[in-house]
Amino acid sequence: MKKEEIDEFIDNRFKKIARHFRKAIDNFKTEDIREFRSEIKKLKVFLHLINMESENGFSYRITQRMKTIYGYFGVIQNLQLQLKKINEYVKKTSCNIPAGYLNMLERELKFWKKISKDFIVADYDFFNDKKELITTLPDKLTKKSIRKFIHYTLYELQAISGHLDDYSLDNTRKFMEDIYYNYALIKPFITPQQTNLFDEKAIEECLELFSDFRDKCGAVILLQTFGIDELDESEKKLLKEMENDWLHEKKELKNQLLVKLDSMQIKSNSLSEFALEDSLTE
Repeated sequence: MKKEEIDEFIDNRFKKIARHFRKAIDNFKTEDIREFRSEIKKLKVFLHLINMESENGFSYRITQRMKTIYGYFGVIQNLQLQLKKINEYVKKTSCNIPAGYLNMLERELKFWKKISKDFIVADYDFFNDKKELITTLPDKLTKKSIRKFIHYTLYELQAISGHLDDYSLDNTRKFMEDIYYNYALIKPFITPQQTNLFDEKAIEECLELFSDFRDKCGAVILLQTFGIDELDESEKKLLKEMENDWLHEKKELKNQLLVKLDSMQIKSNSLSEFALEDSLTE
């Protein structure tokens, strides 16, 4: 991949980022925020690949401004999803509405929307961020670096394989996103022995499960930590029942996810064989 191709890729990605940002900051619709954050994620994942050209492996990153607004919008997205999940739960179970908790969520959501608008102007085009990033990028992305990326990803997946805690699973998700969003670039370098692990359709299905699982984890954490002490006892009891139901759903999602990972050999010892083969063919 030549310098001109890298710059063109970055330029196209920034155009999409700016377009989705203007829609998201204008109305804070959940789908617009999701699209904006998705485009930032795709850029970050591409930079993970490009970083194989750097000496330290992490020289090329999005700007601090982009990282901050990505985080702000993430908080807003989580609060919006929590409000949606609470209302869906109330409708499904016909329980009382946890009005105090919903009001706290609404106030927090309003606060983060204001923080976001105060941080960055609505018509910001990310031109300076693109310019800052492009000036740091390497002259090319070599075949050797792509193979190095595959080997590194396999090594990291091997290191966390078999760990069933939520943190390790989230790290697995990140490395699978690295594979999925860079798939077109790394596909020609995937060996026949790695096709099961690097199957694009299987990874897509797995990432959908990861998304559902991560949403459920976030919902449970917000129930456990956000302003519970300020509520009356009846509402605390209701939210505790909700938490128990969601923990059960989280466990079911986790089991589905582990079964899917097993089918892709993510948790098996064969990962070490993949990593070894890759290192021998570099």
